[in-house]
Amino acid sequence: MDFAALSKRIADGFSHLSPQLQRAARHVLDRPDDVALMSMRGLAASAGVHPSTMVRLARAFDYSSYNDFRELFQQRLRVRPAGYLERARDLQARGAGKAPRLLQEVLSTDIANLRETFDTNGAENLIACAEALAKARRVYVLGLRSCFPVAFFFHYAHRMFCSNGILLDGRGGTFADDLRAFGKDDLIFAVSVEPYTYETVRAIDYAKDQGGTAVVLTDSLVSPLAKRADHAITIRTDTPSFFHSITAAVATAEALIALMASRGGKPALYAIEESERQLGGFDAYWHKESSRRVKKRAAE
Repeated sequence: MDFAALSKRIADGFSHLSPQLQRAARHVLDRPDDVALMSMRGLAASAGVHPSTMVRLARAFDYSSYNDFRELFQQRLRVRPAGYLERARDLQARGAGKAPRLLQEVLSTDIANLRETFDTNGAENLIACAEALAKARRVYVLGLRSCFPVAFFFHYAHRMFCSNGILLDGRGGTFADDLRAFGKDDLIFAVSVEPYTYETVRAIDYAKDQGGTAVVLTDSLVSPLAKRADHAITIRTDTPSFFHSITAAVATAEALIALMASRGGKPALYAIEESERQLGGFDAYWHKESSRRVKKRAAE
């Protein structure tokens, strides 16, 4: 029996389990990585059940011991598909006909991503990153491919109260051109996770060669981004889907913006006020009055 078959057996037999076994079964289905990596006592504690419940759960599905039951979860980690296509096939094998369970797994995994990212990095590291961003002459923001939404969000929010941000998006093939003025008082804020985008790694090397500062969001302290970074924030990207999660990266970018704005004093407040006024002048957001103006113009 493989992991997909075991998951199906647990889901199919869920309604016949006792309340305590149901609680344990739901936890192992929602957090399969934890089953593989945590001790039985640790897993039971996180599920809110007695350790003996885990043993009884294993026996309920014909395993002679908890370790035999756990072996399939460990095997799943060892042979987890690396490519998008193979992960998609694995996703279909696990999720076919079980949409509610799959959605719950997505939710619980992203909650775990957020918790571990913030717990692992800690307030001190996040504050140090925010301080480095705040004191830079110019902030070059970079995130390509799947990480572009993270970079764009950070740059968009940052420019509400700072005018020194530059989004490196490489439009028209001008990626290198946009870095040309980078100097020792500047900072590059870069986001990338495995598989790492070559241009992002190269940009960090260039920024460091110019004597500048690098703050990175990445998935490992041994990633090529972290190798030369002055400040590195490690983000968890686990997902039951075929494509890595960026939830923790977006939340971390949001946290950095919040820290910078909270420490920006009156200049930040004034800049935000001016940004709101300017956006209002362009009717950037829908409101009843703008809707009336559109109807009036249509009628004329």
